[in-house]
Amino acid sequence: MEDKPTPRKRRLWVLVGVLFLIAAAYSLFHQRFNGFIDRQALLRSASPDPDEFAASAAQLANPAAYLKHCWATGKVPHRELVMSFLAAHCAANPEWLAQIHDLLLAGTADPDMSVREVALGILQSRDDPRLFDCARAQLRDPDPLARQLGLEYLRRLKPNQAIPTVVPLLDDPDLTVAATADVALMHWTGEDFGVRVRDAIPSRQADTNLDAVHVSTIRQGIERRKQWYQDHVKDYSFQLAPTNSPGPRQPTCPVEDFTLPDLAGKTVRLSEFRGKTVLLNFWATWCTACQAEIPDLIDLQNQLGGDVIILGISLDGAQDEQGKSLGEDSAGVSPDALKAKVARIAHARGINYPVLLDPEARVGRRFNGGELPTTVIIDRNGCLRRRFIGERTVTVFKAMLTEALKPNS
Repeated sequence: MEDKPTPRKRRLWVLVGVLFLIAAAYSLFHQRFNGFIDRQALLRSASPDPDEFAASAAQLANPAAYLKHCWATGKVPHRELVMSFLAAHCAANPEWLAQIHDLLLAGTADPDMSVREVALGILQSRDDPRLFDCARAQLRDPDPLARQLGLEYLRRLKPNQAIPTVVPLLDDPDLTVAATADVALMHWTGEDFGVRVRDAIPSRQADTNLDAVHVSTIRQGIERRKQWYQDHVKDYSFQLAPTNSPGPRQPTCPVEDFTLPDLAGKTVRLSEFRGKTVLLNFWATWCTACQAEIPDLIDLQNQLGGDVIILGISLDGAQDEQGKSLGEDSAGVSPDALKAKVARIAHARGINYPVLLDPEARVGRRFNGGELPTTVIIDRNGCLRRRFIGERTVTVFKAMLTEALKPNS
């Protein structure tokens, strides 16, 4: 007579069965599970590795939902990676790109100029009919480089649509934008009035003003262009929508708090300045463009006083993701020596705003601050309103800061 299994043996067999099922499930789904864990880690990361991000997204047959989650973090590195991924894969994957078309349009109004450039490029590569509206929206931006970006993409459109849009920029307060508008009009009409964009670009490194002859040539050419348009306006019957028509809504991007030491060793926290507009300027002592921009920031601080907080964040000693120095090789240089060098430059330049030290680029990487100078503007509610690379004038800084005082809409 066969013995009946005891309760202990039954529990043992149940446990073995459960373990077998777990092992079978792991063998079948561990790659998906590990991929899920990796993607969650990338979402939480302050500065995800670009290669890991691309590989993680590429594993998904339809990464649209994941890309939306990355975008929704509001983090600068994540949004730039999303747009880079779309630019690399949109041509071969039109089916899931259609699911995130609204995200692509939002990218053309993103606070980050780098994101805008890529988003507009994707629309152009797809012959998207919304390119005209999105490019035209750039023309209302306080940043002249954004207006030039809009002009670049308008140049690729039909003359009867683009010419009435571009003509008003002949009166742009920035001479480079006005000259760019004239050259675009020359491209469409074939009428050359002698205006050249290179003649409208000042040489900041040489610390000289524009050549008076070049300025006169540009002004005269623009006046001739305006007269030409008055004589030919009937040839361009395209009806523009009202100039105050809204472009894509600028996303709301809360900025995570951070702390960094200043030159006196005091810890400064971003949240201390909530209620004020904050301008972060990432710079380094070895960066010549940063040095050229410092007088404008000093002037800006003198003009705006306590209404705006300027924080100069030094990336001296910082390295990129591959462990290479961003600028001068700082291997073997002590933190005290780096701090002393930054302090000497700050004193010599007469910097009148707080200078913070970020030798490990903990904060710099959050804003992709490796290409210098990088500037970030944060509004009174702690939301990112603008990120861009390169120098700007005091006038442009003030226009951007004024915009940041307005409700985000």
